[in-house]
Amino acid sequence: MSELGLTPKGRIDPARLDRENYVQSLTEEAVRCGIMTEGDTDRLRTELLSVLAQVIGYKTGGESTNISTDDARILSESILYNIGTALRAESDPDTAAATLRDRPASELYAKGWAVNKAHWEEARRLWTKVRYNRPREADAEFDRALDRNIRIYLERYDPRTTAHDRLYLSLPRFGIRGAYHIRGAVSVLRRLLEIGTGSAQDRTDAAFRVKGEEPNS
Repeated sequence: MSELGLTPKGRIDPARLDRENYVQSLTEEAVRCGIMTEGDTDRLRTELLSVLAQVIGYKTGGESTNISTDDARILSESILYNIGTALRAESDPDTAAATLRDRPASELYAKGWAVNKAHWEEARRLWTKVRYNRPREADAEFDRALDRNIRIYLERYDPRTTAHDRLYLSLPRFGIRGAYHIRGAVSVLRRLLEIGTGSAQDRTDAAFRVKGEEPNS
């Protein structure tokens, strides 16, 4: 039951959820289904502003609370992506909506941040291994993707402030083409390491994309 003892009017339809705007679409569906109330959404907005203030303090080293509108938008997208990461780990959308209703936004943000930080650290570890286990089929395009695109993406990635950033990569010879969030970047690097070490299984491009949440993970 939600605030004021209201009974949910139905279950959330997963097809109505937007992976790119998961928290917003989940909130809208939760209100429509009676899992959340307008009071819940007001509280959520207030909590998100509080989290934003904390992240701004992190980004500026505590020296300022004033940032540009564009920077605030980017930080907000990162916050929502981290919260969405935590919510997508729930067993189903209804449970995720109840979690969003019942748990503080700061707690969900911290949980999602920890997950994406772990992905980032794993991606950096794998990138180092791939550098020294390049597949025999590697060419200039592969070297450019590994030594420039992936390297720069991992150097600029910060799970607190740019958790939503994507790696844009096109290596069709290896069945890799798309826009990858950090979890997808881990899948890409694992795939490249498998190929480089000769342990890759026979998988179609489509099968890899599903396994690695590609594209638009």
